[in-house]
Amino acid sequence: MDKVGLQFEIIYKDVHLLEIRISAWNGSFGGSANVYVGLDQLTEVAEKLQRFPLSPSDVRELTLGAFGPESAGGAVSMRFYCGDRAGHTYVDSKIESACDPVGKAQSVFMTVPIEPAAVDSFIQQLGQLGTDQAGQAFLTGVSKETRSVAGR
Repeated sequence: MDKVGLQFEIIYKDVHLLEIRISAWNGSFGGSANVYVGLDQLTEVAEKLQRFPLSPSDVRELTLGAFGPESAGGAVSMRFYCGDRAGHTYVDSKIESACDPVGKAQSVFMTVPIEPAAVDSFIQQLGQLGTDQAGQAFLTGVSKETRSVAGR
C-alpha cells in the first residue's frame, strides 16, 4: 500500500462472517492484518463514525477482531479524534497480525492525519462494503508533506 490512509478489503465471506484485510500506511509506518468480523459489523462501524467530528472534543473508538494469541485472526483498534481546537483530525490505529505457530504476532501503532470529508467518503464506502460484502473501502489520509505545506 503506497497511499496514506487505511484500507478495508473483503478477502473472504461465508454465511457467518467476513474476513477483511485492513492495511494502513502513514508515510513512515504501516501494517496490515486479516480480521474476522460479523456480517453486520461494517455497517455498525459506518454508523458509529457518522457526523465525525461533532466538536473538537469528539472521540470515536472502534475495535475489529480480537487481540492476543487466544483469538483467530488479527485485530485493529482505531481512535478517531481532533488534535486541536481548529479541528485537525486524526486516527490512531493499533494493528496486530494473527499469531504464528509459536504464538508471536506482528504489531504496529501509528497515527494518520485525516480530513473530515475523507471520513464522510469512508463511511459511504463502508456502508456499501457492508451491503455488498465484497470490494474495498479507503480512508484517505493526509501526508505529512501536504499538511505542513498547507500550514497545518
